[in-house]
Amino acid sequence: MDLITDSRALMIVSQLLDNKSTVKPIFEQAAQKPRFTPAPVQKPFARVTPESQGVSSAKVADFFNALRDDPTLDMHGVLVLKNGKMIAEGAFGAYDQSVWHITHSECKSITGLAVGLLVGEGKLHLDDRIVDIFASRISKINQLTHRNMTIRHLLTMTSGVTFNEAGSVTETDWVKCFLESVVLKEPGSFFNYNSMNTYMLACAIKQVTGMGLVEYLKPRLFEPLGITNFFWETCPMGNEKGGWGLYILPEDIAKIGQMVLDGGRFEGKQIIAEDWIREQTTAHEHPPKSLGNYDYGYQTWVGRNEKSFLFNGMFGQNVLGFFDSGILLVSNAGNNELFQQSSYYEIASRFFAKPEEGRPGISLTGPGALANAKKRLKCDLFVPQTALFGDLFDMKTKLDYREIIRRLDGKTYFAKDDKRALAIGLFPLFAQTLQNNFSKGLRSVSFHGRGNALEIMIDESDQRFTLPVGLDEPAYTEANVHGEIHRIGVSGRFAVDEAGTPTLLVRISFLEAANARILRVRFYDDRIETLWKESPGKRYLTDAYDEIKGQSAFLGTILARSDEELLLYRMTRILEPRVVLRPHN
Repeated sequence: MDLITDSRALMIVSQLLDNKSTVKPIFEQAAQKPRFTPAPVQKPFARVTPESQGVSSAKVADFFNALRDDPTLDMHGVLVLKNGKMIAEGAFGAYDQSVWHITHSECKSITGLAVGLLVGEGKLHLDDRIVDIFASRISKINQLTHRNMTIRHLLTMTSGVTFNEAGSVTETDWVKCFLESVVLKEPGSFFNYNSMNTYMLACAIKQVTGMGLVEYLKPRLFEPLGITNFFWETCPMGNEKGGWGLYILPEDIAKIGQMVLDGGRFEGKQIIAEDWIREQTTAHEHPPKSLGNYDYGYQTWVGRNEKSFLFNGMFGQNVLGFFDSGILLVSNAGNNELFQQSSYYEIASRFFAKPEEGRPGISLTGPGALANAKKRLKCDLFVPQTALFGDLFDMKTKLDYREIIRRLDGKTYFAKDDKRALAIGLFPLFAQTLQNNFSKGLRSVSFHGRGNALEIMIDESDQRFTLPVGLDEPAYTEANVHGEIHRIGVSGRFAVDEAGTPTLLVRISFLEAANARILRVRFYDDRIETLWKESPGKRYLTDAYDEIKGQSAFLGTILARSDEELLLYRMTRILEPRVVLRPHN
């Protein structure tokens, strides 16, 4: 089974690295994510001043400014809580804290809490064997290979199973694949982060209770905390993914983090046993330092240098709680990180890991500084990732965009003669892969003037996107990506490049995702030259190269034998394609 899965994964990788063809998924999967519907947050946190909770507003302002000014970060939003009260919240660029956001692996910790609830009910034990829970599904051979694997090993990422995340886009029956996969090392003998461990925990809960993960958690966790507006993706067999796929409002996941920080209590009621919270946030494994400065508990990361816990998802989806200071941080981002390699964690710890020295008095400048810091997060249309354009051109010289819009109005440029357009889509490539929702290729780009406003129409082979471009402030719309409705914010700016060529920069921020599309258009008399970047982008993939090699012995062998320099060049070519479009079809 592993060889078949790895071979299919290699097929997908080969297609992704071919910048002159579209990607054909191994199996078709219907769109799942529903359109986000705004609704009032139930049981919201009280909004209070930082000073009322013994925190300096100026300190929070400095924290926001540090995140904004760090060129390596692509922050989307941050909530700061103290003593269960919201003392500050900030959104970056076009992002909106009232829109749900993908969690990626951040939701693994919620699955860990579900296991704790079931343990508390006496219906599951940490030493229960996987072969017993799934006895009706496992073969006699695999009863031997998996005989020592327990719930505890799934919780601590020490199962030793090789079937991993690549299976989510290459296989349909993940339970079967997990139970038939090679056990690389004795369970419990080494840490190997694998989202399929969490998926199997979700399936174990269903096997024991007869209820899916969401059905089980609703009356026990979500409803007591007032969490109603969320969505959790399922696998092709209808089981919640457990380790990823949850969309949730930042304030709602903050409630779960606050409950953990308060020892399992919420609004004075014990939701989850305090003993389980202590065990889940205690280090049981010691991952390599290359993953970040955290140990691992039960589906939750644990600080090495301070008393803290972390729900962590790739690209910077975090719930970070500091036990000593009582500060809880909730953040979403599109950082170039797989685990905790970005500067965000150092900045957060530096500001909030330790308690304030004494109670800050009333500050005459602090509240004003905090208000200004929050405005700075929004004021630059290209925050986050202004640094993305630093290597492209000087943005200090701006053009009168009204005259450019007038000249562009009604013009359409076609990509017919450039085969590289077949690999390009508005939806960022990382998001396409994660959602198994691949573009069918770029056909044309059109421009339309609406007074002093600009509208871009992007035609792909099977769908059209009409994007209003906010030149003074972000413009908002929705994009239907093969049946999945995504809220997006679009920011644009005209300028000249280093050669004096009129240039348009556009950031298309997918508000519910970690990903954004960055488009640069250079205008010439007879053509336009487009550069399609994304965030997270090339740096994430190059930094994660060694991690990718280590995920599978088969893929690791293939990649080890490849020309690394050539492979990284091909990664750059597919993640940052340049395509020339001309005005005649």
